[in-house]
Formats: sequence, structure tokens, C-alpha cells
Amino acid sequence: MARQRHNAKHERPKPSVKHERVERREQKLQLKARKHAESEASHVQQVEELDTQHAEYVPSLSVLFRFLALVRVSGALLSPIQDCDEVYNYWEPLHFLQFGTGKQTWEYSPQYSLRSYAYLHIYDMLIRTMHIVFGFRTKTQVFYALRVCLALMSALCEAVLVRSVAQNVDRRMANYVWLAVFGMAGMFHAAPAVLPTSFAMCLCTLGSAAAMVPPVADMRRHLKYRVVPATVAFALAVCAGWPYAALVAVPFVLEEMIVKGSGTGGKNWRARRLCALVGVGASAAFVIVGAMAVVDSWYYGRPVVAAWNQVAYNVLGQHDGSSELYGTEPWYFYLKNGLLNANIVMILALSALPMWILYYVALKQTSRTTLSIAGSRAIQQLFSGHHLLLFRIMPFYLVLLVFSLQPHKEERFLSIAYPHLCFCAAAALSLASPLQSWACVLLGRRTRAGQSRAGYLVLAGAACMGALRMTALVKYYGAPVRAFMELPSSNVTGLLPLGPSIKSLRTVQPLYGNVDDRVVCMGGAWYWYPSSYWLPRGYTLQFVRELGNMDGHLPGDFVPVKVSGSVRSSTSAERPDFNARNEWEPLHATELSECDYVVGIEYPQRGEPKLAHSEWQRVGECHSVLDPVHSSVLARMVYVPQTLVWMTGQRQEWGQMCVYERANRLIK
Repeated sequence: MARQRHNAKHERPKPSVKHERVERREQKLQLKARKHAESEASHVQQVEELDTQHAEYVPSLSVLFRFLALVRVSGALLSPIQDCDEVYNYWEPLHFLQFGTGKQTWEYSPQYSLRSYAYLHIYDMLIRTMHIVFGFRTKTQVFYALRVCLALMSALCEAVLVRSVAQNVDRRMANYVWLAVFGMAGMFHAAPAVLPTSFAMCLCTLGSAAAMVPPVADMRRHLKYRVVPATVAFALAVCAGWPYAALVAVPFVLEEMIVKGSGTGGKNWRARRLCALVGVGASAAFVIVGAMAVVDSWYYGRPVVAAWNQVAYNVLGQHDGSSELYGTEPWYFYLKNGLLNANIVMILALSALPMWILYYVALKQTSRTTLSIAGSRAIQQLFSGHHLLLFRIMPFYLVLLVFSLQPHKEERFLSIAYPHLCFCAAAALSLASPLQSWACVLLGRRTRAGQSRAGYLVLAGAACMGALRMTALVKYYGAPVRAFMELPSSNVTGLLPLGPSIKSLRTVQPLYGNVDDRVVCMGGAWYWYPSSYWLPRGYTLQFVRELGNMDGHLPGDFVPVKVSGSVRSSTSAERPDFNARNEWEPLHATELSECDYVVGIEYPQRGEPKLAHSEWQRVGECHSVLDPVHSSVLARMVYVPQTLVWMTGQRQEWGQMCVYERANRLIK
């Protein structure tokens, strides 16, 4: 009996190898079909999420402006000037236009005429308009009033961009943008600057806000809401501000020529768009360049287009010059600088393009296997928005690439793309959620919720790091303004000679006559000078080479109006003491014996020359400034309390910025 059972067991039919292969193939097909169905359902869900995001709260324009104005005005009042070019190329000529004295760089010499007086007149008219209402009594009031005004304008431009993103791109992304901008240390000091790069940054922000409006085939609507405002803003940024800001407008022009948009349109839509773009752009450029050329030609005493002269010198090598004469940096300079000014936001911005490519691949693969009508429509809708997103993130990458390839680099150059950097970071955070869902489908795992909350937490952390950087700028490098306030000032009261004021109900008479002249000298720390707005009336700045190592072409002086007789006589006078090759000019320095006061920084660790206290009497208090050469990297990048510096083993070395009264000799 047992033998029969054993034989019956072996007589059972075995499954064939072919049958097993068929079963495995069917299982794989079922698994693949299930994944495709889940992927298709995921993309349909993404479209539904885009619809539900319309209910997500985004602050109104007024609320956004108030939030952003808080940090911008704080920057205007607290942040030190980051670039000596801002002082000598813009604050000093502006001081000359208003008060008749100031330092003059070679760019303002008539034989070179690289800078625009028309650009300065924008700020001069703004100051004189505010003076009518407020009646400024000190030059420091003028200084802060202008910076606060510029900070408020920047806050308004940023708020307009955020609202445009909310209305035309994505509401959650709009929230990411304004949180990134709010906590960015780079915007903290770039917004209140009188630099052309900051001027162009604000206008490019407005232009990009208009460019967020999707293209449509209806030409009248397209011109009204997109082409005209964007083109005029970009034209102002390029022609009145900084010529190289044209890089930001390139993706907008490409989008105009490539993307047709929704609505009805004829076959010649590209030709009509090109004609509209060229017509609006050429008209705006002609008016702006023409107006600025008239003003500049009057000041220089000959026909001048300052923007062209600047490009001819820096790009074409006119006057045997080149931007490389003023320093070169490695290709990764802007990456390092972006991490310093934007921390996590910079990392997110750099990841936006790779994430865009990954999401494009995900959509492409899903579209090949999608069978349902709902899935096809969902993917088509995602494709349409994804294509437009590429043109929105391109400005930052284009600016970063082109400027990184140039040998001469400066921190302020990248500021024209700071708002776009924040937009790229917001785009990366917005793409993270669908990419996570797609990856979970491929791996057969369950998707997790809460991605938007994670994005907000990341930006909150970035804002905290940005606040530490802002605090470091104020604490570590704010000594120059406080030091120059130690200079003895006159007792003259009354309004400044800036024109009529409702406080006096008459034209204010000049107050800058019959005052004993005083000479304030600086040596190797000349680039710390906070501008003549911090000098009491009757004081002038001079450079002394024996007070520190000084190379290159230092600024000279405008011929004072009380000597030349008029502003135009000073600005149109050609002088032989200026050169375009960054060569030392002895006439732009003086001897120590000519100085009444000396302002300098003493770093004990560097062994630099010190003024003997027996010969030079210290005026007021000295103010601490961080020594970046002998301090740890972390301790000079962000604010670190002294307790943590000691606990973590970080090193912070300090110098002292002091004011000394006139004496006889220098002890080395």
C-alpha cells in the first residue's frame, strides 16, 4: 500500500518550464501595470493638488510689503556699506552735486566718462523731494532717508513678484519665494544700496513679475499684461541702471519666440510678437538713453553715452583698460559667495535645474504608458506648466554662468539675480513633492504627506542662518560709521542747502561758507570710508600713503564749487591726474603733516604702524572691528556669541578703529 502511494506521488504531472516562464511574465506585467496605474494616479493627484493649492493662503500685496519692509528698513539703518565702489562712485559724486565737495574717481573724468550723472540725478531729485516735506538738517539724515526710501522700493518690487508668482505660477511656490527673500542676507545689504546693480535688481524683479504672466495668442491682452510692462522694466534696468542686466531678460525674449500660449492666434504669431517686442523695446531704450545722454553730455561738456563707454572699456578694452586690472577671482567665487549670502537657499537654487530635468523625465516616461483620458489630460497640463517653469528659472542660471566665466568678479554683480535665486529655491522645493511621489511609486512604497510643511521648515532654518549673517555684518563691520561720528562737528543749525522746504516756507540758503577747513586722513583703511555724508561741514578727506600700503589709482577730488564757480565747470574739466590703467597717482595723496585728524584701524596681530599717543590725541572712543585674517572662518561668517566662541574653540581677533587729532610724527 505504501509502495502504491509512493508511485502515485511520482506520477503527478509536473509544471513545465515554459508554463513557469509564462506565469512569471504575467506577474511582471501585472506589477508593471499596477505601477503605471499608480504613477498615472499620482500625476492626476498632482493636478488635483495644483487646483487645491488655489485655496492656500498667500498674503496680500499690502501685507507682503509690510513684512518685507521690516527687514529692508532694518538693513537700511543698520547694515554697513559693503563695497567701496558704492562710496566713491555714487555717494561721493551725489554729495558733490548736493553740497559742492566730494571725492572723484577716474570714471567721472570727462576723457573717460564711464559713469552717468543722470543716474545720480534720480537720487538727487528723490532727496530734494523728501527735503520739501521733512526739511533735512544734517547730512546723515539725507543718507539714511535715501537708504530707507530705496529699501521700501525694493520691498515693494519683491512683494509684486510674489503676488505675480501666486497668480500665474503656484501659490505655495509664492509663499516659498517671499520666505526665502525675507531671510536672505544678500538682500539685507543689497536693497538699500545706491549701486546700479541694486537699481537694476529692483527693475528686473518688476520685469520678471510681468514675465510670469503666461503667453497668450490674444495680442492685445499679451501686450497689455506681459510685453509692455516687462520690456519697459528691463529697458530701464539695462539703459538707466546696469547694461549687463540684459542677461536677466534673455529668457523672457526666448519665451516670447518659442511659446505660443493659449487662445486663438494666426500663423504669423512669431512675427507679430517679434515686431511688438522690438517696437516696445526700441522705443523705451531710445527715450531712456536719449534722456540720459542729454543730461550726461551737459555735465561732461561733450556728447556722451555713459552706458556704452562702460561696456567699451570693460568688454572691448577701450583706453587700454580692462576690468581684470581691478582683481580676478576663481570660477567658484559666486558659488562661495552665494552660500555666504543665501546659505540653504543657494543650495536649493542650484538644485532647481537638475530637479526640473528629473521631473521632465518622469512625465515623459509616464506619458508613454498612460491610457486613460483623465491621465493624458493631467500629464499634458503638467507638461505645459513645466515647460514654462524652465524659462522662469533660467535667469539665475544664466547670470551665474556668464559672470562665473569672467575673470573679474565682485559680490554686487550677482545681486541682480537675488530674487531669481529665491524663485529657483522655491521651484526646487515645489518639485520635491511630485518627485518624491514618483520615486515612491517606482520603489513600490507609500507616499508620505507633509512635504509643504517640510519646505516651510527648511526656509525657516535658512532665515535663522540669514539672521546670524545679518547680525555679523552689523556687529563685526559697523565700526566706520560710529568712528566718524567721533569727529568734532560745528554748532551751526538750520536746514541743508537742498532747496525749498515746507518747514521754512522759503528757499534755504547755503550753510557751507565761512567755515574753517579741516583735513581728515586715512591710510590703508581708505576703503572703509563711509562717505562724505559722515563728515562735518568744512571737513575733507585725504589719503596718506605712509599710514598703510596703498596701491592702484585712488580717487581724487572734484574741484569744489566755491572754487570753480559751478557744478558743470567742475564736472567738465579735463585733468591729467586721472588714468584708466589703475596706476598710482601721487597727486591723490598728501603728507601726514597736512592732516588735522587721522582715522585708521589698528590690528595688534598684524604689527601695523601705530600713532603714538604722546603725539596724537585720541578723539572719543575706539570701535571694534573684526580682523578677518586672524579669525576663524565660522566666527567671521555668522554672528557667534563670545561664550560660544570660547566653548567651541573658535578664534575671533579684533582691531580698533580710532580717530586721532593732529600731531607731528608717526612712530612705526
